[in-house]
Amino acid sequence: MNEFQLIEKFFKQPKKNAILGIGDDAAIIPKNEKDCLLLSVDTLSIDSHFTKQSDPYYLGWKALAVNISDIVAMGGVPTFALLSLTVEDINKKWLSKFSQGIKACAKKYNVELIGGDTNRGSMSVSVTIIGDSPRKNVLTRSAAKINDDIWISDEIGYAHLGFALSKHGPTMSNCLKKRALQAFLKPEPPMNFILDNKKYMHAAIDISDGLVSELEHITVEQKLGAKIDVDSIPMHKWFKEHNNQELALTGGEDYQILFTANKKNRNKINNSLKKNKLKGGVIGTITNSKKVEFEHKGKLVNYKKGGFKHFG
Repeated sequence: MNEFQLIEKFFKQPKKNAILGIGDDAAIIPKNEKDCLLLSVDTLSIDSHFTKQSDPYYLGWKALAVNISDIVAMGGVPTFALLSLTVEDINKKWLSKFSQGIKACAKKYNVELIGGDTNRGSMSVSVTIIGDSPRKNVLTRSAAKINDDIWISDEIGYAHLGFALSKHGPTMSNCLKKRALQAFLKPEPPMNFILDNKKYMHAAIDISDGLVSELEHITVEQKLGAKIDVDSIPMHKWFKEHNNQELALTGGEDYQILFTANKKNRNKINNSLKKNKLKGGVIGTITNSKKVEFEHKGKLVNYKKGGFKHFG
């Protein structure tokens, strides 16, 4: 049983007052007749997401950034956050650096930390994020349309290389090492780009568990399919030189946005990508085939790993 089966079996229930409950990057509840609130929560646990040796500044940044990414994927503006922190003891140096990281991320995205909880025990960091959006153009995973372009907002794969480096992984140039570690330790969800272009978008999801896995979330619920051109997916040349595109497609932790849009809006979206200094682009098409196909050099490829799954 993976995390999605666990949620489906034990916790999913019919919504009563919510606009959208379990099953997307964030829940949606009414704010007023025109606007809605977006809510999400993520937990980072020691020895699963970080270790005792992890830099507390970057842990603080990432704890908030991964939650901001959920709001961004829904086309919302993050506004408030609650922090639940469990530590083994009071280490003032560690806490100072951790708080600096979370405050720096909050400042960049204009998020206000308004409360939370502190506990003693095995280390974990849990953040609840609150955002808002007009009801008329909130983004969900389940709004893709047949023949939509499939886009990603920027290059993928860097974060998983950064994770591998943190575990004494593959050799690479110093420039790539720096870029990979930055992507892994300090993700920066592309909020301004999404807000500027959500009027053109249909479905959207953040790439936290890997491109392959996230594509399934977009297609399965509506019984749609997708055809992906692997050679058009923006990634560093390292992956192609090492014949390891699968690592970029399944590694996760990118916190870029995967989205679909009508083909007529290609030029507008491409121009906005350039304006925001992002290297994203069109990587495929939504189909009615009820399956996701990856084509590499003219041949179909099966990525067996899929993507990251808790309990998988």
